[in-house]
Amino acid sequence: MEELNLKALLADESFINYCKGYPAQDVAKWEQWLQDHPQYRKKVEEQRRLVQPMAHHVAVTTAEDNYLRLKERITKKNKKPDKGFRISPWLKIAASLLLICSISYLILRQSLLLKSDHNKQSIVIPGEDKALLTLADGSTISLDEVAVGTLALEGGVRVEKTKNGQLIYSASGSEIQNQTASNTISTPKGGQYRLILPDGSKAWLNASSSLHYPIHFENNERRVKMTGEVYFEIAKLEKRLHGRTERIPFYVETADQEIQVLGTHFNVNSYPDEPGIVTTLLEGSVRVTSSLNGETVLLRPGQQSFLDKHLVVSAADVEQQVAWTAGDFIFKSESLASILRKVSRWYDVDIVCPPHLGKLKFDGIVSRSQPLTSIMDMVEITGKAKVKLTERRIIVTD
Repeated sequence: MEELNLKALLADESFINYCKGYPAQDVAKWEQWLQDHPQYRKKVEEQRRLVQPMAHHVAVTTAEDNYLRLKERITKKNKKPDKGFRISPWLKIAASLLLICSISYLILRQSLLLKSDHNKQSIVIPGEDKALLTLADGSTISLDEVAVGTLALEGGVRVEKTKNGQLIYSASGSEIQNQTASNTISTPKGGQYRLILPDGSKAWLNASSSLHYPIHFENNERRVKMTGEVYFEIAKLEKRLHGRTERIPFYVETADQEIQVLGTHFNVNSYPDEPGIVTTLLEGSVRVTSSLNGETVLLRPGQQSFLDKHLVVSAADVEQQVAWTAGDFIFKSESLASILRKVSRWYDVDIVCPPHLGKLKFDGIVSRSQPLTSIMDMVEITGKAKVKLTERRIIVTD
């Protein structure tokens, strides 16, 4: 791996996998190599950032086939060029490397589409940190609009917004007055937010989600209610009872299930437009109980439960399930309908997609910080469907 120019890296399948983020052995291989050769880290990271947005489109085909398909694409696009249109340096590099490295023409087309077709359309920016906090007295605070500092004092509890945009609850120094007071934080489409609960537990809300919680937890249990999708890291708390030390359980309620937690990291996806509720466990253990029929399952790390009519336990693709917390979309043989639901929530757009196209499967990794066009390109680039953006509506056609 001493040769680190773009040509050599694109010809290295393990580097393409490193850019994708999987499989784990290739990621570990490159991380280890960079640890052993720190002088190359900056250069490799520069090349990785260049390749990463389109790494999942790389496919090995014959050089002649790549060239012919590429030539056809460029010819079509150059028939009616936009004013001021020019092929970017990346396109020139990709075109020359197709014959040498057998890299699919798909890389070129993604960038070409981004430069031409989508320049004619409205740019839809990704979501950001924004949420609405509803206090115990019913008053509301728009968290993305207020300054850093103390937002409220409620019954002996201080509510603060930190410099990094988190919401934190802490004792104000005075006696807790209202043991039953509760707050609700809710994110709109195109929003997300992190907070630290009064017990020190952490919660991260995805778009179109909400969390209802007391400003002071009781000694015997901790209980919150949620909608949408929330990632939790639960603090381990203990109490003395009859001379014994016991952990204080944490409960998460959704519309159709209850999760009992002792101290763990897990993700809950309970959007009403999804086929069912998915609970994914990263660390510790949780007990999931269906409110529909009383079924109960105990999850171990790396497992997930799916609740529709019944609770079903299966192995989880943890990386994919919590990719949103790392700022990514990861699609692995995922239906277009499922992808578009996520897109709708994060980019705050409406979707029009025929049922037969919604069944199409796609693979890819796209940063949630990228414009909407990145995902549109991922779909169009396969030739399976056409995607058009009109104002804030995505229309998918054959």
